[in-house]
Amino acid sequence: MATPVLQFKRGAFSNLPALKAGEPGFTTDKYDFYIGLDNTLSNNKFFGSQRYWTREDATNSAKLNLVDKDGSNYISLESPNTLVGIVTYTLPGTQGAFGSVLRNDGTGTLSWSSNSFTFTDTILTGITTVNGTFFDVNAVADFSGITTFSNTTQSTDKDTGAVIVEGGVGIEKNLNVGGNLKVDGVSEFVGVATFRGGTINLGDADTDDINVAGEFISNLIPNSDDSFDIGQGQDPKRWRHANFSGIGTFATGAVVDAVQIGISGNSEIDTSAGDLTLDSATGRVVIDDHLNVVGVSTFSSNLVVSTLTNQRVLLAGASSEITDSGNLTFDGTTLTVATDVNTTNLEVSNIKANDGTASITIADTTGVVAISTNLTVAGNLFVTGNSTEVNTESLLVEDKLIEVGLINSAGSLVPPTSDLNLDIGIIFHYFDSAAKQAAVYWDDSATRIAIASSVTESVTNVLSSVTYADVEIGKLFINDLSGNPAGAGSTVLYFDSTQSQVVLENTLIDCGTF
Repeated sequence: MATPVLQFKRGAFSNLPALKAGEPGFTTDKYDFYIGLDNTLSNNKFFGSQRYWTREDATNSAKLNLVDKDGSNYISLESPNTLVGIVTYTLPGTQGAFGSVLRNDGTGTLSWSSNSFTFTDTILTGITTVNGTFFDVNAVADFSGITTFSNTTQSTDKDTGAVIVEGGVGIEKNLNVGGNLKVDGVSEFVGVATFRGGTINLGDADTDDINVAGEFISNLIPNSDDSFDIGQGQDPKRWRHANFSGIGTFATGAVVDAVQIGISGNSEIDTSAGDLTLDSATGRVVIDDHLNVVGVSTFSSNLVVSTLTNQRVLLAGASSEITDSGNLTFDGTTLTVATDVNTTNLEVSNIKANDGTASITIADTTGVVAISTNLTVAGNLFVTGNSTEVNTESLLVEDKLIEVGLINSAGSLVPPTSDLNLDIGIIFHYFDSAAKQAAVYWDDSATRIAIASSVTESVTNVLSSVTYADVEIGKLFINDLSGNPAGAGSTVLYFDSTQSQVVLENTLIDCGTF
């Protein structure tokens, strides 16, 4: 459950007043918290300050600050960022002797010890011998001179050899390898990579795939004539297309699965079904007899059928032939149907009368549109008459916001540009010993929203004889004086039926300043 805001009396430390018994006060410059004892300034009791500690957050642990006399500097005792369980240190109960140090007995109990420890930098010069199994460096090691590993053990995998590096290796200068180089993972060369001095093998099995993502900038020449192939002949592993901008030379025969033939001039091609010629004057292909097409044919020029009429739409005839009809024509802009249009759905951008007017009037002999079933309007519905009456038992509206009070401007509803001196809202009709009207409306004269149990409406849409209504609600939400919301779901006042009490939430109780 949300809680009210209780804002303590607050101000600068120099203005801290004598606080009454139990009265709290907070200094906004020193972050000190006081509670009054007996309305005497000297007896204000100090209960803590943010100056003396720093809370932990997602990055740092908590700190205890030991502040100096002027309050600007301090010594911080900080916990490690990560702890396993609770660690307790018990300080000795007496002062230690000069030069003594604190010693931990392993359980957290500290005592004074006369032993002293001196830590200095360790510098190894000359030959250093480590008799242990490993020479373990846990910190950063800087070797500024030449480091030589005299062990000659060969490396057969990543875990053998004179030097084994478990982490990554960064090399700023050249790397010269006198023996073999084997890389088990992915290799990336940025810059020029040159391989010379012998045979270069790319892959050693049929399962090794070689991907060339770059471009060749040199000739591809075999080391001997007529010895190597591109692809595998009639096997499935063949190259798909070969693109040459110049001349392709084949020393022997070339096998071509398909070829595209272009016709120019007056060349003629005789087919078994008829005579196919190209008219060079018009650029058209002329079929003197029949042309039987089994697959897909593409014509880059016009296909002329001499039996068709200009501007008629092509139709499929009874014998699947191409034909046309004078009842359906298209001049490039307008599609004309001579008789009726019979369709399940008709979708158009605009409908206009045949005489060229901008709209069509649908009416019976009385001038009234009659629809015997449901009417669905997918677009906007504009009613420009004086009134709209809906005579139904229920009205379902999908709109999330309903706008009232707009004015008609050239057939469009727009917000008013001047004060109309009208009340705007919703009027409810009910009966209580007589016909009455209740209303929720904008009271133009009072410039506020009103809820009334009884009103009288004038012919100019002004409500008078107002009796304000009682309001019963579950919860009350109030904005601040600047119009800013109290917050999403911020309740101010409601009745808690489980506790039989009125609950005040999200409310500022300001005790003032000093």
